Amino acid sequence: MKTLLFPHSFQKWGWCILAVGIAFGIYAMVTDYGTSGLVNNIAIIGTISGAILVTCSREKIEDEMVRQLRLNSLLVALYISYAVLIVCSLFVYGLDFLYVMIYNMFTILLIFMVVFRYRMWQFNKEVKDEEQN
Repeated sequence: MKTLLFPHSFQKWGWCILAVGIAFGIYAMVTDYGTSGLVNNIAIIGTISGAILVTCSREKIEDEMVRQLRLNSLLVALYISYAVLIVCSLFVYGLDFLYVMIYNMFTILLIFMVVFRYRMWQFNKEVKDEEQN
């Protein structure tokens, strides 16, 4: 079965691009440069492209277990992201809801990264513990 994942080496570049994008995003939020189209574009494009490179790159060892963890993590991220969106649509109105929608562009990718990395850490810890016993 052909996979559409990037090579593992793209992950390192993704982390760098993601860090720059998030840094620009934080900078735009805390300063008046949030109205600058260039700063916003760097933040949005950097965060999304970096997160895609990180989340869609192969692991060093990409086997069936990692694929299963990847799929389950994606589903959890999807459920959490849309649950938050539903709750916000009930309680947030006006211009504030626009901000919710802007941040929602990133939530699925970022939640997926957190959940997948946590599950990979748990899996690697279990494997290491089994090897020691």
